[in-house]
Amino acid sequence: MRRAVVTIVASTLLCGAALAGPAYAPPKVSPAKTAEVPADLRAAATELLKAVAAKDVDGIGKWLAPKMSIVTGTLDLSIPRGTRLEGPWESAKSQVAGLGNSTGGDWDLPPNVDIGVFLTKMELDFIGQSLTDGQPWGTDAAVRGAICTYGLGTVDPAAVKRAAKALDTSGDNFVGVKREIELFETMEDSSKSVGKLVPGLLYATDYDAETSTEWTAFHLPEGGVGFGKTTGDDFDRPYASGLCFKQQAAGEWAVVAQASTGL
Repeated sequence: MRRAVVTIVASTLLCGAALAGPAYAPPKVSPAKTAEVPADLRAAATELLKAVAAKDVDGIGKWLAPKMSIVTGTLDLSIPRGTRLEGPWESAKSQVAGLGNSTGGDWDLPPNVDIGVFLTKMELDFIGQSLTDGQPWGTDAAVRGAICTYGLGTVDPAAVKRAAKALDTSGDNFVGVKREIELFETMEDSSKSVGKLVPGLLYATDYDAETSTEWTAFHLPEGGVGFGKTTGDDFDRPYASGLCFKQQAAGEWAVVAQASTGL
């Protein structure tokens, strides 16, 4: 899945002691809910992927609902996600190109390019990645009754906003963790333990603290800064990117929503 991610800024300098800082309440984040994917939905997704591989726009259009929810979010978790309904479109060609405007991220339009062709390629890439990224399928509270190519935990943007205000930082500095991570006073395993990060909460990273590549600085809930040994795989960010399917009245499955995360 194309995930929009927050890069942990690192330098090769070492910091000698935990830094002072304000206290804050780490916002809660609910775990993503996975979903059992019925055999007929898997078959539908396989056919959609075949159409993408063949660049068969009309074939892709057969699996898209006439009207679709476009769900958008940003890296800043203090900003609520938005949902808007689009469609119907005049043709599969116009629908696929139109959806290419809602794939998240940031891009520059190449010079002298056919905008329709460019957006169509963007959407084909988005669909293909959504169906092949290996992420467990699940649910998204913004698309009720659907099964999505991703599962999304929920977070209260207002809680993130309060925490960000307390720290005088932005909402894109918050991350969840997939495992418990012990924090130390300095970037030494032998230094004093000053706290622990646990799954289910969002913690603010401290970009002002100088760290080595294998350490990340976190604001401690009670105030100050602690250092934890981390890799990119340790972080769990509630960002969404993918497709959501819903079974229609006649029994067939259709893509009813497209979710993305941008800057």
